[in-house]
Amino acid sequence: MENNSLAQVLLGGEQNRIKLRWEARGAILLGVARGLAYLHEEVKPHIVHRDIKASNILLDQNLIPKVSDFGLSRILRDNASHISTRVAGTLGYLAPEYAVSGRLTRKTDVYSFGVLLLEIISGQTVVNFDFEHGERYLVQKAWELYRANRLLQLVDPVLGMNCPEADAVRYIKVGLLCVQETARFRPEMSTALKMLTNEIDIEGVQISQPGLVADLMNIKLGQKTTFQSLYSKASNMESTPSSLSSCS
Repeated sequence: MENNSLAQVLLGGEQNRIKLRWEARGAILLGVARGLAYLHEEVKPHIVHRDIKASNILLDQNLIPKVSDFGLSRILRDNASHISTRVAGTLGYLAPEYAVSGRLTRKTDVYSFGVLLLEIISGQTVVNFDFEHGERYLVQKAWELYRANRLLQLVDPVLGMNCPEADAVRYIKVGLLCVQETARFRPEMSTALKMLTNEIDIEGVQISQPGLVADLMNIKLGQKTTFQSLYSKASNMESTPSSLSSCS
């Protein structure tokens, strides 16, 4: 593809990210969401991609996204709600219930899409390291900013004034809805798409804490603690705000 992968453009340094203005990022997100909704709900039999990430989103000369690499995808036959399979995918994008049990559902892709959304809006990688916090996951950072009512701080600074604040806040909240720890709380892809386009109003919708697989080795070794919730301290604080109307 003319512009290679989204990962190369988005995560290849500030000069590359400048190319991705707000309108382009929004169009990429909507394109990927439409593609996944088609795979999950329209194509027969239904397909779960299983490895949605920035490097598997190709961009043409007009920055139109194409979901690629179906090598790990699985078919859901005869209206099956899930299949059991070996765990595969990319750390940081893995839904916790899938990483723990191998139970693959459409919500597995929804989780990965939520992580991808946060990457696109922030221009940050899934996991970063800094001396103050050590290893820190993007999902963790987004959740902390949500609880602190400071979601706009997650927006990629190269966007400057070219970023409608209300749209940015809505997109990030949709991302957080997609990465909720409990799979049944996550929206279907067609619903997430309508949330992004504001066809479904998410003001007042409760967002529960996200789940995160931080160490696949624990799962491979069969330890009881098979995934980490990095938000245990936050969950002991005041309850998550029920109103989603203000995040600046």
